[in-house]
Amino acid sequence: MFAPVAADIGDMGKNKLLAWCVAAFSLPLAAQTSLDRRTIAAMYGLDYTNVPSRETVQLPDLLQGIWRGSDRYVFFVPPQRTAYEERTADDDIAHGEVQISRALAPSDVAVVLKTYYGWFYDRAAEPEAYAASERFLCTATTKEAERITIAAEPLQSRPPRLDEDGNSIPYTSGAWELVVTYNGKTKYETRIPVAVIGNELYLDFIIKGDTDDMRTSSANNNLFGFWQGVCKRSDFQIAPYPRGAEVTSYYVLDDAVYTLRYWETTMPYTDTYASFTDGDESFHVQKHIVSSGSVFTCVTGRSTRIRNIAKSSAPFMNYTLDSTGTICAFGEPYLIKVTGAENADALIAIVNEANARRKPDPPPLFPPSNLNWHWDIITLLEKDNKLIQEVRARQRAFAATNGESGRIDALQASIYSSHIKLQQEAFETISQGAQ
Repeated sequence: MFAPVAADIGDMGKNKLLAWCVAAFSLPLAAQTSLDRRTIAAMYGLDYTNVPSRETVQLPDLLQGIWRGSDRYVFFVPPQRTAYEERTADDDIAHGEVQISRALAPSDVAVVLKTYYGWFYDRAAEPEAYAASERFLCTATTKEAERITIAAEPLQSRPPRLDEDGNSIPYTSGAWELVVTYNGKTKYETRIPVAVIGNELYLDFIIKGDTDDMRTSSANNNLFGFWQGVCKRSDFQIAPYPRGAEVTSYYVLDDAVYTLRYWETTMPYTDTYASFTDGDESFHVQKHIVSSGSVFTCVTGRSTRIRNIAKSSAPFMNYTLDSTGTICAFGEPYLIKVTGAENADALIAIVNEANARRKPDPPPLFPPSNLNWHWDIITLLEKDNKLIQEVRARQRAFAATNGESGRIDALQASIYSSHIKLQQEAFETISQGAQ
C-alpha cells in the first residue's frame, strides 16, 4: 500500500518509512493517543472516560482504631510493620522505598453487627488471623466471616503544617475515599467517601471546591464560597451495594445558598469552569468533579452554562465545620471512635462482654396481689373428702415419676386405638369379600 509513495521517495526514503511504520505500530498502549484509547474501548463495547486517578496512601492515623455506630462496630486495622521495615527505619532512602510499598498495600477491616436489636454482636467481617478466637455461630451469622480490605485515596491536597522547631503538626480532620474490596474480588469494589473531624466519622459531607471568583464574605461567613459534593453512601456495609447517580454541591453567599446538581457523564474530565448568573452577578464552579471513580458534570455536552440552579435564603442547619474550614459535615456522625481501644483484643473483648449479657425476665402476666387464699380453710374442706384425696394422690405420683406414668398411659392409649383401627379395617375387608 506504500507503493505510490515509495516510488517518489526512493530506496532510502522507503527504508525510513518502513522503520517509522514499525515503530508506530509497536508503540505501547500508554504511548498511544487518547483517540486510540477511545477506539479500543469502543471495540469492547465500553465508554471511554478520562478519569483522573488519585494517589493511594497508607491508612491515615485518623481512621485507624475501633469506631462505634448505632448498629455496628468498624475496626480499621492499623498496618503492621514488617521486620524489613524495622531494620531499615534509620536508612532514609530505604525507608522511603518501604513507605511507598506500604502505601499501595490494602488494610484490613473488621465489622461487628449488632443483630437481634443489639442483643447479639455478630463478627460478620474480620481478617483471617482472627479465626484463632472462637467465633460463635447462630442463625444471624455465616459459617465464615467476610474478608474486607480498603485503600485510602485523599479527597484534599493539604500542605504540611510545621511548628517553630520544624516538627510536623498533624491535622485533626481529613476526607478520603475508601476503596473497599470484598473477598479480594476487585469486580465487587465499592468506593465510600468518609470525613473525620476529631473522633467523629461522617458519610454526609462536602469539601471546599475550586472557583476563580474573587468575592469575599462581608459577614465573616465561614461557609462562604463553593462547596463540592461527594457521591455519598448511606453506611459501611459488608457487601457491595449501588451508589447514587447524582452529586449535590453548593455555592454559599451571606444571604443565599445555591444548590447545584451534578450527574454522571461519560465525557472526558476537564479543569474548566462552568458558570451561572443571578441578576448581574456571575458565579463560576467546577464543570466536572470526580467521585466514586466516575466523572460528574453540571452542564450538558460542551456547554459551560449551568441552568439547573435552586436558590434558597435558608442557611445550613445542623452542620459541623472542621478547624481548617474546608470540610463541612451534616447531621449526626455515622461512627464515633472508641478511645483507648485500638487492637483486635479490645474488639473481641467488646464482643464477648456484649454477648455475655442476658435479657431480664419478662414481667408477670398478672400483677402481684395481696389476696389471702386462706389455705387453712381449703385444707379443712378437703379433709375426709375421698375424691379430693384420690386426685391429690395421683398428683403426687405424677410429680414423683416426672410424668412417666402419664406417658405410659398415653402410649397404651395410642396402641389400643391403633389396634382397634386395624381390627376395623380387617372387618371391612372381610365384609366386602363376602359381598
